[in-house]
Amino acid sequence: MRTPLLLASTSLLAACTTMADKLQGSLTPPAGEGYAIFSLVGKSSEPDRSSASLSWQALDSPLQGRVYANMGTNTIFGDKGHMAEGKLELLTLPPGRYQLTTAYGYWPSSLGRFGDGGIQIRSFALKLPFSIEAGKAVYLGEVRVEMDFLPTVEIGDAHQRDFAYMKNVWKVNTLNTVVLAPFKPETIKPE
Repeated sequence: MRTPLLLASTSLLAACTTMADKLQGSLTPPAGEGYAIFSLVGKSSEPDRSSASLSWQALDSPLQGRVYANMGTNTIFGDKGHMAEGKLELLTLPPGRYQLTTAYGYWPSSLGRFGDGGIQIRSFALKLPFSIEAGKAVYLGEVRVEMDFLPTVEIGDAHQRDFAYMKNVWKVNTLNTVVLAPFKPETIKPE
């Protein structure tokens, strides 16, 4: 009788593990793998009802995935009050070539039928390539989804804010081993 209860308790504790608990003060990836680090943030006049997602894929295998950020509940805090609504992502990946493929923004619209204010959804083709090497952590930059009237995606470098977050929230002791390889700044319009 105690075994199912013990398993349920263990599962609950595992679900509560934070990034700081997982990393244990170091950005050293598991053996034979590497880390890709980037921020997915958004700007909306109604952040509590807005979110973003980003798809990625391997170029040499069928590996793929998607990450999500809720502008109302996720915040990246940097030093000196620098912050952004969104999430700092850490992907654990085998060595190889990858790309961030598509970003999506989801935000309220006042243009819904009968004033019900539906949800606007926009997609943005990114095609941002990156490489992962075993034993290394690479910082790719920021993907900022600008929502509302003139939606765009802004690609840039926010490593000062993001490194402060890794140090203060993820409790990473040293960041000098992280490879800085941010994407070239650019503005991308919706598809």
